[in-house]
Amino acid sequence: MAIKYNPDHYHHSPNLIVRFTEFMRARAILKFLSPAEGDYVLDVGCGAGNMLQKIKKGRLYGVDLSETLLELARARLRENGAILFRGNVECLSEIIRGQKFNKIFCSEVLEHVENPGKVIDEMIKLATADGRIVISIPNEPVINFLKSILIKLRIFDLLFKGLSKKMDEEWHLHNMDMGIFRRMVKGKLRILKIKKVPYIFLPIRYVFLCAVE
Repeated sequence: MAIKYNPDHYHHSPNLIVRFTEFMRARAILKFLSPAEGDYVLDVGCGAGNMLQKIKKGRLYGVDLSETLLELARARLRENGAILFRGNVECLSEIIRGQKFNKIFCSEVLEHVENPGKVIDEMIKLATADGRIVISIPNEPVINFLKSILIKLRIFDLLFKGLSKKMDEEWHLHNMDMGIFRRMVKGKLRILKIKKVPYIFLPIRYVFLCAVE
């Protein structure tokens, strides 16, 4: 799955629509995260290091389960000093001991893990009292609806050849949308801001700026 759905395929996609959506998502995450000198920044599910590469300030850390993607991340981040760990993000506090982070982000990860609520709990354990937690998720009902229209019009393969035709195929263990996310973080995180990506009238992705309750 890590090879088939390598994040590089999306961040550097030849498809302008895919690449633009990824660009807008990354921009929203960085704006909410607002990294600064002296920050301790943790990327939960860092994949191939695409997001960490965009962060130019702070001490950077990343965790991912896939050794394949971590190899790509190590090569990509060789010069920025990022510290990378291999492990299940449901066990963050066991993987990273004795370190707190004032900036934590988790981008397009919760839908892929067995227990997304546990990942949120683990991020809270590692967050400072005044920390920012930024989480992005796919808006799956909208994405599936748009895909179904393109499939009926027989132009999906023309526009998005190689992409999955339904969001819950093989790679997604959970459906995600605004309501599901709100229920997932209730009593744990306060949602401070929400960015709809790429546009407010076309929310394919949601990016949430959160604080610990």
